[in-house]
Amino acid sequence: MRTAKKIGKHLLPLFPGLEVRLKQAEIRKTPSEYLGNSVILAIFLFVLIFSVLFTLNLILKFTPEFNIFVYIIPLFVSLVGFFYNISYPSLVVSRRIGDIEKNMLFFLRHLLVEIKSGVNIYDAFLSISKADYGAISREFKKVIKEISVGVPETNALEELMIKNPDINFKRVLWQIINAIKSGANLGNIIEELVKEFSAEQRTKIRMYGSQLNSLALVYMIFAIILPSIGVTFLMILSFFSGFGVSPGILILIFILVIIFQFLFIGLVKSKRPKTE
Repeated sequence: MRTAKKIGKHLLPLFPGLEVRLKQAEIRKTPSEYLGNSVILAIFLFVLIFSVLFTLNLILKFTPEFNIFVYIIPLFVSLVGFFYNISYPSLVVSRRIGDIEKNMLFFLRHLLVEIKSGVNIYDAFLSISKADYGAISREFKKVIKEISVGVPETNALEELMIKNPDINFKRVLWQIINAIKSGANLGNIIEELVKEFSAEQRTKIRMYGSQLNSLALVYMIFAIILPSIGVTFLMILSFFSGFGVSPGILILIFILVIIFQFLFIGLVKSKRPKTE
């Protein structure tokens, strides 16, 4: 543990935003400790894979050209493992933001109904914590726990606002905190937020629809037209020049098209608005 922290302290200046990401991802480790563990994991992966490949090389006696891969493959895997571990808090934060954005409008409508019905703010928060709003319900469970032990409502909400990574959720919490402190009509404020987020959501959906048209054109060009024309051109070229189109070339084109389609599906999913 101490060794990991010492290693992490030397690398900490290279990753200045790690502390914030760890807090937002709710990973209870110090940045230096997390960095040190990532380095130790990378070293472990390198030693493990290098040992396996080195042993296989001794037993099976591969060609001399394979010797370089005994070093390159473990180095590559260890670097991938290190950077994946470093980026893991960001991935967790990104998933939390997506979950919050997906349920934001439903949460606000629920809160609006509770407030307009005359329910006090604590019971409204309790109702949301028991509902099925994913990360939002989990966040309000923490607020309820804080309030139950005597923490003022505004302080509990401020602490949640500081730790939460989603900007829109921070904005909602800030409006609720200001309304509670100033004694303003919280129902009217929530109602305006519902209208605002509904309009934003409709705008995002329209923008997504317009983006799909251009994405569909890109898909047709790179997944249908270019492969078809390319294969036809290769066949014509082989007919006139004697250049043979081997099955390996066709398989390579097929694999490239499949890889492009997977990447394209991922791109379309990433562009999709976080709505239900």
